[in-house]
Amino acid sequence: MKLKRNIQGLAEWRSQGRGRLFVALVTLALGGACNSTDSQERSSARDTGNLSERCEVKPPFTGNFEPELQWEWTGSPVLPTHKQVMMQPVVVDVNRDGIPDIVFSSFDGDFYNTAYQNGYDGNSNGVLRAISGNDGHELWTVENPSYRVKPAASIAAGDIDGDGAVEICAIPENGRGIICFENDGAFKFRSAPDAYDYNEWGGPSLADLDGDGTVEILDGNRVYSNTGALKWVGSDGMGGALFTGPVSFAADIDQDGKLEVINGRSVYRADGTLKCANTTIPHGFAAVGNFDGDAAGEIVVVGQGLNENAGKVSLLDDNCQLLWSRDVYYTNPGQPFPTKPGHGGAPNIADFDGDGQLEIGLAGEWNYTVYGADGSVKWSFPIQEYSSGKTTSTTFDLDGDGRPEVIYADELKLRIFDGVTGALRWETKHSSGTTHEFPIVADVDGDGAAEIVTVENNHAAPGFNGVRVWHDKKEGWAGTRKIWNQHAYAITNVNNDGTIPAHPATNWLNPKLNNFRSNVANYFGEGPSPYAAADLVASDVTVSCDGYGSLVLGASVRNQGEAAVAAGVKVAFYKGNPASGGTLLGVATVTDALPAGGSAIATLVTTSSATGTAEVFAVVDDGGTGAGSITECREDNNGASTTANLSCSETPANQPPVALCRDVTVNADVYCLASADVNNGSYDPDNGPSPLYISQAPSSFNLGTHLATLTVSDGEASDSCVGTVTVVDNSKPAVSCPASQVFETCSPSGATATFEATATDNCGPAAVTCSRASGSTFPVGETPVACAATDGSGNTASCGFTVTVRGDTTPPVLSCPTAPVVVNSCTTGNSTATFSATATDNCGPVPVTCSHASGSSFPAGDTTVTCSAADAFGNKASCSFTVQVSGGNPSAPPTPGADKGMELWPPNHKYVTISLADCAEPAKDSCGNPLPLETYGHVLRVTSDEVEDDNGNGDGRTCDDMVVSVGSSSVDVRAEREGGGDGRLYTIYYAVTNAAGVSTESSCRVHVPHDQSGRVAVDSGVKYCVGQGCPPGTTEGSPLCQ
Repeated sequence: MKLKRNIQGLAEWRSQGRGRLFVALVTLALGGACNSTDSQERSSARDTGNLSERCEVKPPFTGNFEPELQWEWTGSPVLPTHKQVMMQPVVVDVNRDGIPDIVFSSFDGDFYNTAYQNGYDGNSNGVLRAISGNDGHELWTVENPSYRVKPAASIAAGDIDGDGAVEICAIPENGRGIICFENDGAFKFRSAPDAYDYNEWGGPSLADLDGDGTVEILDGNRVYSNTGALKWVGSDGMGGALFTGPVSFAADIDQDGKLEVINGRSVYRADGTLKCANTTIPHGFAAVGNFDGDAAGEIVVVGQGLNENAGKVSLLDDNCQLLWSRDVYYTNPGQPFPTKPGHGGAPNIADFDGDGQLEIGLAGEWNYTVYGADGSVKWSFPIQEYSSGKTTSTTFDLDGDGRPEVIYADELKLRIFDGVTGALRWETKHSSGTTHEFPIVADVDGDGAAEIVTVENNHAAPGFNGVRVWHDKKEGWAGTRKIWNQHAYAITNVNNDGTIPAHPATNWLNPKLNNFRSNVANYFGEGPSPYAAADLVASDVTVSCDGYGSLVLGASVRNQGEAAVAAGVKVAFYKGNPASGGTLLGVATVTDALPAGGSAIATLVTTSSATGTAEVFAVVDDGGTGAGSITECREDNNGASTTANLSCSETPANQPPVALCRDVTVNADVYCLASADVNNGSYDPDNGPSPLYISQAPSSFNLGTHLATLTVSDGEASDSCVGTVTVVDNSKPAVSCPASQVFETCSPSGATATFEATATDNCGPAAVTCSRASGSTFPVGETPVACAATDGSGNTASCGFTVTVRGDTTPPVLSCPTAPVVVNSCTTGNSTATFSATATDNCGPVPVTCSHASGSSFPAGDTTVTCSAADAFGNKASCSFTVQVSGGNPSAPPTPGADKGMELWPPNHKYVTISLADCAEPAKDSCGNPLPLETYGHVLRVTSDEVEDDNGNGDGRTCDDMVVSVGSSSVDVRAEREGGGDGRLYTIYYAVTNAAGVSTESSCRVHVPHDQSGRVAVDSGVKYCVGQGCPPGTTEGSPLCQ
């Protein structure tokens, strides 16, 4: 049978019978699902990469521009005084009803709030609220005073914990850290309240910085986890607008595949390290876009320095290099008070004039200005915004004419400009003291057309309060997304369902999305369009008989569109082409729903009088009338056909199949199980109506004999029989012996050996026995051990190993004195020496014998002593050392001899040689033996208690009165003294050193008396010294001798 897919005339016939209700179409559009803007490939029924190829049915659209107020929220019975709004709201679906909602902070009082009027912080006591985007009715209010927020700070919304619902994060009323709420307004968490940061009018943003599926919360230079834990703090300060705080956000600015945090002039990597910062410009607001031809983004920064009169608009590349910078544009408004350009609001990036180049829009205090990509002024419009000078705009092609509009609100007016020329298209009254807020364009009521959201307060002047939503009078504004989740909004940074993408697409790499703080007309994010439609296709038409005379018709139905179709799709079958008068055979119903890409089989069983060969057509979405009820993007592919014989007759009575069984015996497998087939040639006599089906229960068996039931069926009749399956075990156990073992023993009777032999078996435990038991004593030598394992079926396996026991072969370890044993004795003959020699052995203590016993007598001189030890197994060891016997103790210092008190006379000024033997008695060693000074003594120094030359005062006016050769045993001194003194005293210092090199120092004196009256010289202290070790200041001698 040949399938015909292109059926001439069928599409024309179907189109004549179909009417299209716009209400049904809108209902279908609103029912479309929202998918992720995550940069991942999607599986769908058709390629939707090219918008022109998408399966959509769009309603007729006629652009229109008649703005009017759709609805307004002016307060609530809950905390009714909190009705003022002066912050950037968000648009998200908090209650998951398919209709967007608006979440915002409100404050009380006509002038900011009552706290401000009472002299306290004016930016506190904010109350978070959520209202429906459909009509503004209240959904919830956070009433608990413990959870107040900064009413002027912006908020962020998104699914931060993966629970399928959005959360809302704000700045607490003390300005420090973050506070987050569930989608129903319940408190979720707050970061540590003692955080050393502050944010006044700025606010948080959301991003999955490291792409791990877990969302982070950004607040200036701080990043928090989705539980409020502080992850890191950037190094370039909190940043943000002067005095009012930051609005940071995430973007892959350098296209390295990883997100960075953009905080005004500073860029941080995902781990908090500083990528770059341009400190030549002030902190401020930021936005990103592609201003050149490369893939990396550029950063627009608007900020004002502390002592500067005007704000700066600057463009940085992805490495924070300055491309250009200029003052906020300003024309003198002619006010009676001093005016200035102002700080400048957050950058709004878009192609304002449609020339393919980006522009930057923002407000100062007296001008709203659009700047070109090079910083030049494209156009400007006078405004009144000196309350903050920090507001901005958004852009959107409202009426779909290809020329974007600029929507901006200052203190007094909401205005819509032509983006190309700056011409004012529309304005209306508006009131706000202004902080960082700006209008939002989104589909807030889910009707398929864009709306404008503004916030109102009478902080600066009498006017309005609350939230206002504007739309086109004829709903003639283009469609757009139903979400705006944060102040630093970019289309690809949040999915349509409020989830935060782990790997967001880069918005500036899509020319249509190269913008910031703007939505795009008729762009709804990646995924199904709200205009998505089904595309039902029939194929594989089949025709058969059921054996009872009925005709069985079938067709495959596939939905290759982008919208799901509910259960109950009709499929009509015709004999012949219905476009040219074919005959209806019947209608089948698809019982299941058909999602995009889904398919099903439609089957019709009918008793038909049709006979012979004919072409059979199957038409999807046809109830037999030629008219369909399902909206499809194509209506020319609903049919398919095949050529078949339509004659059906009853078949002869079925002959039941015959089951034949046998008994089998099989061997168990490694799991002690076996499969067996007891079929012994079962058959079907008439081979029908269906192929013979054979089944057996059970099919797997353990040891033993079992009954198995075999059943055969031909689809209509069945038969069964019983066979036996006997499973036997013929597999030997697997026995494992240990490796052969070697032991050393100190016992002549042998050693104890422990070991383990194991066995495994496919059918359970197998007992192991060995010829020698583990733990028994093995004799010295080699002993074979045999082990055997037997399983429950009597299968046996064996293995063997040896146990070798060796007697001790390790000799003792002998320790002798490592240095000679020295004995000093002043007696003649032998001397007693004591020493210690020890031995250790691995088999216990062993005796030590020496050639000379400790405590025995040794002659003078060196004697060698040899010691030895032997253990019980005859292993021996020996060592030797020396005993030295010498006279006296050479380490004892000598004892000096007595001073002889030598005297020189007459004092004739001549040198006299004085030997140490003249001056002192001999020294003695430790045994009292004399040590002659001429042999063992040497002079160190000589001192005099009189000066070297006393200028002729009876001393002969001589110099060099003492001559010393250091190391000799004598000195030369002059026999002289001063005439007016009490005699001269020479002191000779010397050392005595024995043969072992041990020394003792001593001294002796030589007297030169004044006269021979018997008076001795008196020591007047050292005046002059020659030799080694002289006291300080005594070696210079007399100045007269220099």
